Amino acid sequence: MATPLIIDTDPGVDDAFAIALAARSPEVELVGLTTVFGNVGLDLTTRNAQRLLAHLGRTDVPVVKGAEGPSGAADVHGEDGLGGQAHTLPENDRELFGDDVVGFFRERLTPETVVVAIGPQTNIARALDAGLVFPRLIVMGGGLDVGNTTERAEFNFWADPAAARTVIRKGNPVVVPLNLTHRCIADTEFLEKVDPVLSNFTGTYRAYLANRSENQGIYVHDAVAVAEAIVPGALKTETHRLDVDDEGALVDGNHQVEVALDTDWPALRAFMEQRLSV
Repeated sequence: MATPLIIDTDPGVDDAFAIALAARSPEVELVGLTTVFGNVGLDLTTRNAQRLLAHLGRTDVPVVKGAEGPSGAADVHGEDGLGGQAHTLPENDRELFGDDVVGFFRERLTPETVVVAIGPQTNIARALDAGLVFPRLIVMGGGLDVGNTTERAEFNFWADPAAARTVIRKGNPVVVPLNLTHRCIADTEFLEKVDPVLSNFTGTYRAYLANRSENQGIYVHDAVAVAEAIVPGALKTETHRLDVDDEGALVDGNHQVEVALDTDWPALRAFMEQRLSV
């Protein structure tokens, strides 16, 4: 039986890869996408989510418009969130499933549901503050002594530190940090093997990274987190006692958290290439 999966997302180039990975994996039933501000503003992340589903032939999947806030990654993902290529996607004629993310979670969560949060944690924190319990919560965010927005803070946690703190303290998440995802690079060879529509989104992101490193591809942060929902145990975790400071950095604390710090990247890469090809 397929595992019910909800993805909380701010598409975003690597979000697009993550959504496609879920949509093309029979091990999971994609129950819905809930959107959040982040890589670009909420209206764009929501529209991108809808149009990605149309491209993937999954207009059956509802999209719920979530929390707004300041966006800040257009230099990485492009002004439209998809490297200037969002216009290449088809329109999705299905209407939004409203804007009550907490209500959607309350209605759709079952004891088997996995929620993967791959944007700022605002929607998830609001649900936790409303008393909801996530049976399994996987979060892409944070870093142990590493950041990508400041020296210490990763973007998703930096964008709403209070929400990230709530998730660490109340959500019992599996955290997928930069320490792992920075080792998971979709290089030129990878991008040549997968859906060309997805690869076409990566130009701005590749240029951004090339100006800062010898990296000739992109980090697939979010797809790594979604892969753990599809294939439980794909990521190897360690228990750490953590909290989140006002900058959004993971720091030593009193809350026991499972942190994914290792994977068999060649095997995971091959899995992604196979699922993301057309």
